[in-house]
Amino acid sequence: MEKIFFAHPIALFNQIDKLLQKVGPEKFFRSSDEEVKKAREGFAAYFFTLAMKKYTGRDWWLAQYDQATRNYPDFDFISFAEDPNDIKIEKVELTGFYPHFKSFDEALEVVNKKIKKYRNKPIDFSLLIFANHGKSEEWINLLRKKINTEYPFLSIWTIHLLFKNNVTEVKKAIAQRIVPLPGLKIEADMDDSEIHKPQSIPSYMEEQKENGKTYILFKSEFIDKINKIKK
Repeated sequence: MEKIFFAHPIALFNQIDKLLQKVGPEKFFRSSDEEVKKAREGFAAYFFTLAMKKYTGRDWWLAQYDQATRNYPDFDFISFAEDPNDIKIEKVELTGFYPHFKSFDEALEVVNKKIKKYRNKPIDFSLLIFANHGKSEEWINLLRKKINTEYPFLSIWTIHLLFKNNVTEVKKAIAQRIVPLPGLKIEADMDDSEIHKPQSIPSYMEEQKENGKTYILFKSEFIDKINKIKK
């Protein structure tokens, strides 16, 4: 087992929000700049972890990887319990459709592009589609009709947001499993204090600061123990 740093979603969101305010919404959702691209991916991941917290009742921390470190998938989501045997890990690749898309065909194209990319590879992760468009709900329903298998992924999910009347404050994050069937819909209300309340970390984890940011990671002795079991 390698040393992996997991960030709490709230800490990640605070970093993303600063960049969003700095570059503006248009550049944030269109730029190919690596820093902006990672932040955009993290934005979707943040709301997905809140939906997972609503569904499982547990915090979901995440590790986000640079392309130079790992080509795919984009994230590891991990949920800890005091019993190490109850650790849950979900690996996720991200794609999305954004406000500048003109038609559903563009949205379908980006999803099919990911499917084709991994079709002939032995993979063990899911696909998450960030639906950030005025027609998100309509297009998700159309997507459900077009996709009838999760292959080559373990599952295919969407995440989209509903906003309050001011159009800038998020009201709900809605995660939906498109395939495999039966489908699943999770609604996380941003006013629900329980989904924002952090859990205490288990005894085999520790906090560490890296470049002024706080992460958690497995303690060295726990990593050594796991590595010995693997041998």
